[in-house]
Amino acid sequence: MSSNLNELPQGTRFKSSSGSREGEVGALLGAGGQGAVYSAHIDGGQFALKWYHPTYASIDTDLLPRLTKAVSRGAPDQRFLWPMELVNIPGAPSFGYIMPIRPGAYVGMKDLIAPPPRRLNLSLDKRATVCRHIAHCFLELHASGFCYQDINFGNIFLNPETADVMVCDNDNVNVDGAPASIYGTRKFMAPEVVRRETLPSTATDLFSMAVMFFYVMFSWHPLDGKAENGIKILDADAEMRLYGTDPVFLFDPQNTSNGPVEGMHDAIVYRWESISEALRGLFTRAFTRGLSQPSARVHEHEWRTVFDRLITSVYQCTQCGYENVLDDSLQSQPCSYCKTNTSPPPALQINSRTICLSPNRIICTSHLIDSQNWADSNVAEVTAHPDNPDIIGLKNISAESWRAEIPGYSATLLEPGKTVRIVDGLILELGQGAKLSRGIVTHNKEGAA
Repeated sequence: MSSNLNELPQGTRFKSSSGSREGEVGALLGAGGQGAVYSAHIDGGQFALKWYHPTYASIDTDLLPRLTKAVSRGAPDQRFLWPMELVNIPGAPSFGYIMPIRPGAYVGMKDLIAPPPRRLNLSLDKRATVCRHIAHCFLELHASGFCYQDINFGNIFLNPETADVMVCDNDNVNVDGAPASIYGTRKFMAPEVVRRETLPSTATDLFSMAVMFFYVMFSWHPLDGKAENGIKILDADAEMRLYGTDPVFLFDPQNTSNGPVEGMHDAIVYRWESISEALRGLFTRAFTRGLSQPSARVHEHEWRTVFDRLITSVYQCTQCGYENVLDDSLQSQPCSYCKTNTSPPPALQINSRTICLSPNRIICTSHLIDSQNWADSNVAEVTAHPDNPDIIGLKNISAESWRAEIPGYSATLLEPGKTVRIVDGLILELGQGAKLSRGIVTHNKEGAA
């Protein structure tokens, strides 16, 4: 052992509490107030080992029982870097656990609000995808009877290329209703937790999750408006008023006392106007009634459904490039940023949802059929003609053939790898009985189909 009890030298041997695994400590990956995380070599594989500082392990007396329950229950979803087994080292005054190691492609969520040039600028559909994955993760966690207690930027990572997520720091997870070991993280806590009226629970997780979604979509906190902008020193009393005793939503339709400040919140207003009415409705409920009524908070499946529909409704303004969301009327609408009335791209309608057919868009299984299987497989890709970008087609990238009906022509079979031109009135029948009736609608500049 090292003379520093908080540090494990590389090469230190360890054994899982069950005795089924033995491994060796690798390089230090990071450290914090609870402990340190190391790479770990186990049976030829790479894992991560979280080792607790002795002082923290002695203070958090519920830590070991929580971890034991987590290991016994298993990960609620593959996106959780879940404790696999507890670990002991002979002679060490503490303990730890092993978990899957986070892939290098994943970065911290805080990069979404970092100052330029470090700030991560994700497209609107990728932001919605990140939120959809987070909603699914916490739906699975809560359905397993657990609450997370401390949703914040530090414990969720995202892949900027795929918009997938991974949830770490799962040692805070506990059975819902059990005594909590932590209140949460500043600006993510529910108002009743800020006021110290209750401890974290599934109900407070729902609030923290909504704050995370607002940050992802707007790079801003939902309760930071005119009132926050007018505070010279954000001390403890000011924070208690803003987030505990007198919270007001930035876009509260009934109370404008904390509304947007012109010149300060312009970018947030543009984005608010551009997202779907359904998503605005969920945010409004989460941060109006949901501030004082935990039972009124938005549940995971509601977020997941709305974000899933928004993902395929995003298109770029042809004048300024700003991302807008096409509503279900499929009519042209002014750009939220430049206010130009431009035509949206062709759209595919199926099962009451809208899929904008912008070039390079990938369409997944869950975009086409109402399914509880959220492990998407790619089905189609929107492609532009190599010599004429105004001509676009839909390429079959699935493993099954489609049936395509182009107005004025006989129906044809579209095999995997083949492309059909997108025209008004095209009807597609995909595999497994999913039928797209009158699937494509193209608008002219006046908005007529």
